[in-house]
Amino acid sequence: MPGYYLHFAACGGNSLENRSFVLGVEAPDILKKHVKFYGGVDKARAKYNSMRTSEMPEYDELLPRILQKETADNNAGLHYGLSSNPDVMACWAELSDTQKANPFYRGYVWHLLTDAIMYGRLNIEEKFRNALEHEANNPNFESLYKKEVKKLHEDWDKTNAHVRETYPNISLTEEVKELGVVQFLSQGEMTYVNWTLLKQTIDFLRTFDPLNGDMNFIIGTVLNSI
Repeated sequence: MPGYYLHFAACGGNSLENRSFVLGVEAPDILKKHVKFYGGVDKARAKYNSMRTSEMPEYDELLPRILQKETADNNAGLHYGLSSNPDVMACWAELSDTQKANPFYRGYVWHLLTDAIMYGRLNIEEKFRNALEHEANNPNFESLYKKEVKKLHEDWDKTNAHVRETYPNISLTEEVKELGVVQFLSQGEMTYVNWTLLKQTIDFLRTFDPLNGDMNFIIGTVLNSI
């Protein structure tokens, strides 16, 4: 999935200056990681509360989705489905008018929208299927599958290096640094990610103000551009 660096780079306007918005952008990825990283829900809740701003919901409001398994068959989990195909409209429709104006929830929706357009434009799911379509009966299929997953993860690490070079003002938050999951690879060609197309997508997203803009218009425009 696109990493934290990419998600931050895709934020336009002055949205990254708002701490609640930034935590919303991180939420779909970081909240489930916290359960594993800190060793259970109680410690993950304590971490959340240590970061929580007055504009953010109580942890237990988010807990049902944190614990749900994300699948392609429904809009469950923090990504309202898989991160490669999140149901952005389901998330947005679920929010009250007050929540739709809230920086945390706007950051959350922006994360899902960024996932949707990046996966859609890069066509990663189809590329992945094509790489393995003739290997279904291969006795080494599991090994081949893991090899392709590794290539994709390395692509995202290489993308991080490109983002760091192209958008030098983007930096990681302390809570993301603490996880130690952001890596940088500067060498080698990418298999699944087309950097030129990805940069065009980042620059397109940066033309919007997800913190203060008309989110109905933004969501429609972005989804229609995939």
